[in-house]
Amino acid sequence: MQSLDIEQTTRSRNPYSPGGNRPRRGDDSSTSARMYFVVCLALFTLIGVAKMAMPASDVDDEWAKKGDASGGWGSEHNHPIDPSGVQYSPPKQYSPPSQQTYYPLKIPSNSNKIDAELRNDDLVTALAPLIALPAQPRSEYKMYQDAEKFVPEDILYDTNTAHGKAFDFILNRDKRKLNGDDRHLIQRFVLTLIFYAMGGTDETDPKSYHTSTYGRGGWDSDTVHFLTGLHECHWVKKSLEDHFWGILSIESEIDQRVGVTKCNEDMEVTELRLADLNLVGFLPEEIKWLSTLESLDMQNNHLAGPIPKSLGDLDDLRYLSLDGNNFSGSIPDVFTGLMNLERVYLNFNEFNGAMPTSLCYLRESGILEDLWSDCGGYPITCTCCTVCCDMVAECDEIASQRPGGE
Repeated sequence: MQSLDIEQTTRSRNPYSPGGNRPRRGDDSSTSARMYFVVCLALFTLIGVAKMAMPASDVDDEWAKKGDASGGWGSEHNHPIDPSGVQYSPPKQYSPPSQQTYYPLKIPSNSNKIDAELRNDDLVTALAPLIALPAQPRSEYKMYQDAEKFVPEDILYDTNTAHGKAFDFILNRDKRKLNGDDRHLIQRFVLTLIFYAMGGTDETDPKSYHTSTYGRGGWDSDTVHFLTGLHECHWVKKSLEDHFWGILSIESEIDQRVGVTKCNEDMEVTELRLADLNLVGFLPEEIKWLSTLESLDMQNNHLAGPIPKSLGDLDDLRYLSLDGNNFSGSIPDVFTGLMNLERVYLNFNEFNGAMPTSLCYLRESGILEDLWSDCGGYPITCTCCTVCCDMVAECDEIASQRPGGE
């Protein structure tokens, strides 16, 4: 019996016996655990793949956009969770930050309108104080001339007047688009006013002021290159009449041009020549705001009415030619302060009365060299003129005014 037990024990412990490779109970449990793990892993993998293939639910989508409960960064930039339980609805066109396309800021459509209104107000503020009514009664200014007190702003907005047309050009059609604080605004406005006051018509104006206010004559903007987008010192053109005779003339090129024929280094007008252009209308009082003007030539046109008293404010004026027009009334006594005035031509007009003492004073002082008027009898009385004309064609030098004369 003992030997049998030993044999059996030895047999069970022999690793080379037929039963030596049989697994023990502990080995069975380890294998089961590994099999369970593999099955679970496969199951989770299948679930994950299935979720990826299926569209996300509305609830999951909302939470993804809101972020987690602790305040995570969601596509809606960390909006708080609504405690009332109401679902948050993001904007329909919203996209996550990583997918957003940023566009430049669009200016509201009314911004340009606001800018235009501000510019309009600035221009009115700058130009209204300059406005003066014509001295001669004119139909287009009648309502303002008859009023006890006129409002300059009203005239600027009245495109039946030369002032209104000039303002309309500066405000709406001028390509330079000057603002109220531009140093050349007044100069540009006054030249534009002169253009319209003397019967000018702008061929580029869509409102078509193409019928002269004064019935006959006049000029258009192309005549002397007025109202272009260039600086007003370039509003000049070769004279058609002088273009032919200029071939044989020894005069300077400036004398063969019309318009703004000269400016100083600061681009301020010093010479304005509008001779022989068939101009009609009047010379506006605002001429005085061309304060650097040295030469004003308006001869041989059809300008009428009294000459403006504001000519006496042109301190730099040296040359004044208004001959060959239809100016009327008395010559204003406003020239005392013009100590640079050398030549004045007032003949072939309809003036009456006596030559003002201010001009005779300049003659007697030796400042004024030439003074022509219709003093060949009626209607001008002049004892200091160098030449007297007869209002038609004939002119005679006054013997007493000749150099060395008695």
